[in-house]
This record gives sequence, structure tokens and C-alpha cells, in this order.
Amino acid sequence: MNDSSCLIIGTMIAPKISHGFSILIISSTTHNLSHPTNESLDGEGQKILRSFRLSRLILPVLLGLSAVAFLFYKQFDLAQFKQIQWTTKAFLWIGLSFVLLILRHFSYAFRLRTITKGALTWRKCLEMIVFWEFSSAVTPTSKGGPLVMLFVLTKEKLSAGQTAAAVFYTTICDSGFFVLSLPFFLMFYGPPMLYPGMTSFDDVTLASSVFFASYTMMVTYWLALVFIMLINPASAKKLLHWLGSVSILKRFSGRITRLADEFEAAALEIRRQPWPYHFRIILGTLGAWTCKFFMINCLIIAIVPTTPLDGATQAFIYARLIAMFVIMAFSPTPGGAGLAEIALAGFISDYVPTGIGLVVALLWRGMAYYGYLILGAIIIPIWVRAKFGKPIA
Repeated sequence: MNDSSCLIIGTMIAPKISHGFSILIISSTTHNLSHPTNESLDGEGQKILRSFRLSRLILPVLLGLSAVAFLFYKQFDLAQFKQIQWTTKAFLWIGLSFVLLILRHFSYAFRLRTITKGALTWRKCLEMIVFWEFSSAVTPTSKGGPLVMLFVLTKEKLSAGQTAAAVFYTTICDSGFFVLSLPFFLMFYGPPMLYPGMTSFDDVTLASSVFFASYTMMVTYWLALVFIMLINPASAKKLLHWLGSVSILKRFSGRITRLADEFEAAALEIRRQPWPYHFRIILGTLGAWTCKFFMINCLIIAIVPTTPLDGATQAFIYARLIAMFVIMAFSPTPGGAGLAEIALAGFISDYVPTGIGLVVALLWRGMAYYGYLILGAIIIPIWVRAKFGKPIA
């Protein structure tokens, strides 16, 4: 593993705050935010609203630029860059990656519209996904999209059950994609899938160690959420009622009791749906994540046209990117800014020469990350002014 990869993976070991616990806390504070008035915002709501300020763009942009400068200084090879063939074929592959990015956005919107059972229009769902991606891009992964979406959806006049169901079920589906797909890919491809050059699972490298630690935490979190949300929501309600009786938490007992009822309502809302409902949600999840990773495949082919186009090679790259994302999911920086650029160059180094891995990383992040920062900077202030009658404070 090269120095830059050690740097990126080493900084990802920071523990992740539980999404579920944080979502539950925010749920209790947003219960009464169904009216789009400024007076309805409590301290937590004001805090979330301030997270939309455009000044939040400064840190991720600076981190991204720093990573680009680091890669340029450590790895960039001008001779290899000049060998890139900027042909019509290359631009077609780049164009296809952009199409996949759009399809990913529509897949998420389709899933959200399905979960809310059509309560949100297509246009509103597309707008909400911009909120989700923007909030994930400007906050660490432990505080990103789900928390903000719980707040935003309450302002779209959804019921408490619909709001909680949308957030919790999408979290279960997204985590489940990795939890269920990774064992299959690992059995099929073995150690080389985790990082270039790995020959055995006994190779205790930083990449493999962080991967297995991250995956273990992800499985634990996912199983717990599936159990309390889909199998036995009554147990979660009992636990929350018990927490409300603990002396140190008694001043929050009203919120916790209300929260327990909301959580059970969300679980029942999901469980009573027919199988086509769940199938469409799963289909939207698979479509979104598949588009997310295959767009990188397309960028690799655009920059390195000699990349084999056979299904086996492309599936292996796809699996490698899933493994990379498991590690990236615990990034402490906003949206993985700075770390993602360096990580990708290392994880695809057996397909893209190290000297030009920066080019693929820039194209990927430019579309899938900085593109959402720009969209959010345009759409979110308009939404905030429409809902609250004033700009973000």
C-alpha cells in the first residue's frame, strides 16, 4: 500500500456516531414541525437549518482542493497525462457516466416517492434528493443526510409515521445493500477485491483491518435496525419507555414517549405494505447504488481505453468500489472531502496508472460531489425562503 493510501485509510478509523440514535433524537424534536412557520422552529430545528448555510461549503471545498494538490504533488505524471486519448469515444464514456449519475438521482427519487406512497410529487422527490446529497456533502457521514431529511420531510406536511418510515427504511435498504452483497463478492473474488495486491485475508494490512472493522459495525447496526424496525418494533417502544423513566432522562420523558409512539407507527406503516411496495423500494436502492459505482467504471474506461470491457473485469471493479465505500462510509470529513479523492486513486491503481488516477478522481468527484454542492447552493436557499419567509440565518 502506498503512502497516500495509508494516509487516507488511517484517517477513517474514527468511530461513527449511530445514525439510528441520532435520527431518533431529531425525530422527537421535529414532531411538532408540521407547520412551515418560523415560530415552530425549536433550537434543534434552527441548528439543522443553519447547516444549510452556504458558508458550510468552504471546508469541503478546501479539503478537496488540498487532496488534489497532494495527489498532484505526490503522484501526477505529466508524461502519462499526455498519453490520455481525449477522443470522441472517451467523451462518450464520460457522458455515459453523467447519464448514470442522473439515473441514480431518479432511482433515489423513485424510492422516496414509493415510500411516501405518492404523497410527494416527482418534482418534490427530485428536490428532496438534492437536500439529502447536499447535507451529506457538507457534514461528516455520522451527521449527514438522514438527520436533515427527517427535518425537511416534516416541513413537507408528511405525517410523523410517513416521515420516520421514509428515513428509517431508506437507512435499512442502503446498509442492507452492502451487508448482503459484500459476502457474495468476497467469496467470488477473494482478497484482491479489498485492495490491489492483496493475496490473502491473512494479510493484515491497514486497508483490510479497517474494512473488516467497518463491515462488522455496519452488520451490527443493520441487524439491530432490522430487528427493532421490521421484526419487533414493540421492543424498541418498551426500551424507549424505560429510558424515559430513568431519573437522568425524566425531563425528556414526554419527548421520549412521543418518540416511542412515532417509531412504532413508522414500523407498522412499513410492515402493512404489500410486497410490490417493498420490491419497488429494493429496486430503487439497487438502481441507485449500481449507477453510483458503474459511473466510476465508465470514467476508468474513458481515461484508460485499454481497460477490458468484459463483464468479469467490470464486475470486479464494481465489487472493489463497494469495498472502498464501506471504508469511506466512516470518513470523518464532510462527505469524505479530501479523503475520497485520495482513496479512489489507490483503490483503482491496478487499472489506472498512479500518475493519472487523479484525473479519474477529479471527474468522479466533480460530477457526483461538487455537482450536488452547486445544485444545493441554488435550490436550498429558494426552499428555505419559501418555507420560512427569510434567508438562512
